Amino acid sequence: MDLRQLRYLDAVARARSFTAAALDLHVAQSALSQQVAKLERELGVELLRRTTRRVEVTEAGELVLARGRRALAEAEAIRADLDALHGLVRGRLRIGGVPPVSGLHPASLIAEFGRAHPGVEITIREDVAALLLDELEAARLDLVLALVAPDDTSPALTGVRLLDEELAVVAAPGHALASRKRVPHAALADEPLVAYGHGSALRHELDRLFPDGRVVAEANELATLRELVALGLGVTLMPAAVVASARDEELTVRPLHPRVRVPVSMLWRANETPTPAARAFREHVLAEVTKSS
Repeated sequence: MDLRQLRYLDAVARARSFTAAALDLHVAQSALSQQVAKLERELGVELLRRTTRRVEVTEAGELVLARGRRALAEAEAIRADLDALHGLVRGRLRIGGVPPVSGLHPASLIAEFGRAHPGVEITIREDVAALLLDELEAARLDLVLALVAPDDTSPALTGVRLLDEELAVVAAPGHALASRKRVPHAALADEPLVAYGHGSALRHELDRLFPDGRVVAEANELATLRELVALGLGVTLMPAAVVASARDEELTVRPLHPRVRVPVSMLWRANETPTPAARAFREHVLAEVTKSS
């Protein structure tokens, strides 16, 4: 038994799929399967039950994983401690991100950090906030940037509120709302809405403000939402800074009245010592937010 086999077993158990685990680990699926099978032969037990649809962890597999994950965590901690001792920033950094909001542009932050720390292998995961936070809690991500307040997440997570972002009404230029300087909440009550999918922080806010709203389309891509709105299918709410640069002929952006602001936070697991790479990225983000404030 070695750490590589335990790491492979853990990846398959989390993904419930050999294919997905191989992609996550950047290894051939055949090599992954061989190492897991070898571990099962060495231990003399079935650790994973393969079905046509997914992979299930056996009772023996759960026992092995419980100790194996502790061993993997200790091995990572040894490397992190040694790197910290020598002032090195390297290793792996897995970030869950959101589209750009306010002065915070995740892609730019990550690119700048990568150039400054070429020894860090960075993986970026984009999805709705709820799924990203689940992956963070399950230790499949190291950090998440999301439109939620740290206090509104699981007790297993913590973080820092970086800034607040104002939401704006976005409509096609010819829409009736385009003639208003400010849009009262009541004016959106009967409007067809274009929204992010369930699980996103923006969808949660839209449902909170308009619980009886009529959603005519859902999308998780910012470009798709903007295009649907520009074509007149419906209106939506977006962080004002995301659409502030839009040309007048593409979209009309109007403030809500009364104003609505959402938090922008950086989140990580509570009661866990960060790796040097995760700590350095936290400091990088905080420095950039301070600089732009």
